[in-house]
Amino acid sequence: MIRPMAPLMLTALISASSLACDKPGATERQKEEQAGAQVTQAQNEANRQIQNAQAEADKNMAGARATFENSREDYRHNRIKDLNEFDKKVADLDAEAQTATGTRRARLAASLPGLHAQRAAFVRDMVTLDSATAETWDQAKANLDREWDALDAALDKAR
Repeated sequence: MIRPMAPLMLTALISASSLACDKPGATERQKEEQAGAQVTQAQNEANRQIQNAQAEADKNMAGARATFENSREDYRHNRIKDLNEFDKKVADLDAEAQTATGTRRARLAASLPGLHAQRAAFVRDMVTLDSATAETWDQAKANLDREWDALDAALDKAR
């Protein structure tokens, strides 16, 4: 009886041992799959970080653009206000030139056309501020400030 059972036991033992052992290369394949999954996960995380950084950069750029536009508009508003005050003073000088006599009339008649021409040039240059970029803004503003100072000085001299 032991003899017929021996082959049966031997077969069971071999079957059990073959089930317990991995097939050759299965462990390596599993490790490759894990590494591939880790690479995919790392790529997905990197892409997410890139998208977040791009969104943050876009948000910062939009804020900077808005700040620049507000600065430009504030500057234009102040210069228009200054120009309106200038126009009132020049209108007073124009009226005075009509009633003045002698050298005062001659001096006003000589200076007023220049003031009007300078004002017209200033307004033309002020319109170009609308097309000034953030890179050219500082230079354009500085040029306009110099023109304004010269225009204001010419008005003071004419008075």
